[in-house]
Amino acid sequence: MNSNIYYDAIGIFHNQDEIDNYPHMDGARPGDVIFRDVNGDKTINGEDKIRINKSDVPTWTGGLNLYAKYKGFDLTMLFQGQAGAVRYVQQTGSLTNNKNYLKSFYDNRWTEANPNANYPRTFNRNDEYWVNSDNQNTFWLHKTDFIRLKNIELGYTLPASIAKKLACQMIRLTVSGMNLLTYSPDMKDYDPELAYKGDGFAGSGYPIQKIITTGISINF
Repeated sequence: MNSNIYYDAIGIFHNQDEIDNYPHMDGARPGDVIFRDVNGDKTINGEDKIRINKSDVPTWTGGLNLYAKYKGFDLTMLFQGQAGAVRYVQQTGSLTNNKNYLKSFYDNRWTEANPNANYPRTFNRNDEYWVNSDNQNTFWLHKTDFIRLKNIELGYTLPASIAKKLACQMIRLTVSGMNLLTYSPDMKDYDPELAYKGDGFAGSGYPIQKIITTGISINF
């Protein structure tokens, strides 16, 4: 459900010889994305698109609650995660001012001085066949698998003898955090749970915030 069809991106044309020896769309240049010739007819067209049987809805979601207590200390942790979803993350590049590129893309892009790069050259949005909205391809498709430390709380309850001297029944100190750690092997530049506003490009949603709080609970 909600899966799509894409050209299968299998690498980057590093030089003109690679272009001359593999089927490509008109106007291909070194630094462009290679589309796989799926049906082997030496032509790249709509018949070479493949269906990716995944969408932005994860196949698996889960969570793990952990609790530990030692003397006056207690620790609670909540991990959550998902697997099996993908998201189309395309940058809105601009050659005119070298803006709208992620640093990870810009530092690893194809250039004449770096012809063996794994990222394509810089581009103007929709000017190239491999960023045109009609030619969506798997280069921009990223897994959103992740494991996140969603909540953690460390508490310490003062001994009853100390609380009694302070005219209290119980005093508990806490420090807690939300969204402190996230492991997502394929979605490193954006939050894997990032929501879109509908324009189809990553970064349009507000990222999840890290929050640290402290507190004290007193029972009289």
